[in-house]
Amino acid sequence: MGRVVFKKLVNVEEALEALYEHVKPHPLGVEEVEIKEAYGRILGEDVIARIDLPPFSRAILDGYAVRAIDTSFASETNLARLKVIGRIPAGEPPLLEVKEGECIEIDTGAFLPRGTDAVVRVEDTSIDGDEVMIYDSVGKGSGIAAMGSDVYHGQFVMSEGKEITAEKVGVLAGLGYHKVDVLMRPHVAIFSTGNELIEPGEELGASKIYDVNQYSIGALVQKSGCIPIYLGIKKDKIEEIREAVVEGLRCAHVVIMSGGTSAGISDLAYKVFDGLGGPGLIVHGIAAKPGKPTIIAAIGDKPIFGLPGFPVSALVIYDLIVDPFLRVMSGKKDEVRRKLKAKLATRHVSERGRREYLPVFLKHRRKALIAVPILGGSGAIASLSSADGFVEIPENVDLIEKEETVRVDLFSDARSADLIAVGDSSPISQIILEELRRSGEKVRAEFRGLEHGLTWIRDEIADLLVVCRPEGEPILDPSRFPSRLTNLRNFKMKMVWASYDKEIFYPGSTFALPRIGSGLRRYAEDSIRRRVKDFDVIETWSYDAAMDLILNRRATSALLPLYIATKYGVKFIDAFSANVRYLVCDEVLSTRVGKRLLRRIKSKELDLTLSSLQGIS
Repeated sequence: MGRVVFKKLVNVEEALEALYEHVKPHPLGVEEVEIKEAYGRILGEDVIARIDLPPFSRAILDGYAVRAIDTSFASETNLARLKVIGRIPAGEPPLLEVKEGECIEIDTGAFLPRGTDAVVRVEDTSIDGDEVMIYDSVGKGSGIAAMGSDVYHGQFVMSEGKEITAEKVGVLAGLGYHKVDVLMRPHVAIFSTGNELIEPGEELGASKIYDVNQYSIGALVQKSGCIPIYLGIKKDKIEEIREAVVEGLRCAHVVIMSGGTSAGISDLAYKVFDGLGGPGLIVHGIAAKPGKPTIIAAIGDKPIFGLPGFPVSALVIYDLIVDPFLRVMSGKKDEVRRKLKAKLATRHVSERGRREYLPVFLKHRRKALIAVPILGGSGAIASLSSADGFVEIPENVDLIEKEETVRVDLFSDARSADLIAVGDSSPISQIILEELRRSGEKVRAEFRGLEHGLTWIRDEIADLLVVCRPEGEPILDPSRFPSRLTNLRNFKMKMVWASYDKEIFYPGSTFALPRIGSGLRRYAEDSIRRRVKDFDVIETWSYDAAMDLILNRRATSALLPLYIATKYGVKFIDAFSANVRYLVCDEVLSTRVGKRLLRRIKSKELDLTLSSLQGIS
């Protein structure tokens, strides 16, 4: 089977225009629901008050219902004395009428009796037999909520198309609405395609990955005001994909599939729509990065969105194309994104001819706000989840220089990082940084090795540098470390060679080691070469990942901290001791997060915690 070539890429606006030519989204109609189920739904009718609210004039505080004129000139030196003729509790109709020189004790929420026009709060009174002494005068209307003062009978209260918030539910209940008309929510069928996919919770076998898209897209469908219907994972077989599309068209108003949309040999989705009805395939390929391999089709009046298999691509295209369409159908208003300007932290090369949506996170540097590109690629769903927003790069731009001002479209939970930690991986860091997170600081950890960390420190992106080096070895060339770094504290960490239950050093053995650029990598490789000439290396970002390789493959050995090896009970032999240094940029020490970091890293509580971790001191 040959490869399919994208004949004509269209931009996002052209894709939406082509879709709307064939399928015009519209609300599906109205249904009645009880108000206890109305939260988050979209009103399908205008709400007009059918009663006054409050429905009667009532007291808004505990005290005495009076004629305001009877309290004129009352003060602590000129007490007004009124006869108490009774009491009105909340929920009881008033049976008495107040006349000149009289009053009635009244509870908060009680019906205001005839003849009264104010309530004196109980704190401004005292009792003397059957009389009450009043220390302060009140004006007419004081201490009461008049009938209809909140909403009057016949008043327009809410308009059709508004989302029902918790406050609106309260208003509906207060107006006596037991049920309310809301827009029907569209049903959206979702399925993923790919021979490599398995469901979360299943055992992760070789060459398999967990299905991300079905569930992340399902969550976005709910955010768009619709109901997801999960059809599961389908193999890369045209018959299976076609059956899923047909099932989706039967049970839902919209179908979303992910994967199987590119020009690869195994990507068959574009063929599925042949023979199912018109108009069929509308768009195959969008000039966007990420998101090029996108399909839009329609069968009758039901659209089918084929999103790319890579999670970041799928979510970006959902946001740009699917979400606006579904919100028209559900009646849910578009989200208004905040935008701000920032300086790009690093030089970025884009692809001319495709509009790029570059995810970034935010960081304050001196007096400037910087946007740091997240370059995990289209499959890096966790990286996207940590982004604060994205920079839209036009089709005719192929380069943005470092420090160039860009516009960032913010996500709803955007917040610039308080501290960015970089350098070598260490279990000590998790303990230190977790405490900062619990105290409310936004901490971003990018432990991708010493070389990466030094680059971010020099570029003034990161604040905290963790350096792991074999004990007795120099800290590398001191000139590579900026002078503005202060050494906060040093720790020792005993390292071991670990394996599941086999011999560790033998010809052809495989070792899980920190990536090139980490402070321990070269020393570790040299140590292996002194024992065995023929070996393979698997690079990992963390010691936990190396531990997983030992447990899952069992033929793999790894360099681990003693603490990790003993925690999992694997076989090990001594390797060497490492120094773990924590260096911070000087300017951070005067900030709130810097002061918390300093207290934490030098605290007795940290010492006590580390004393329980074998091999760390």
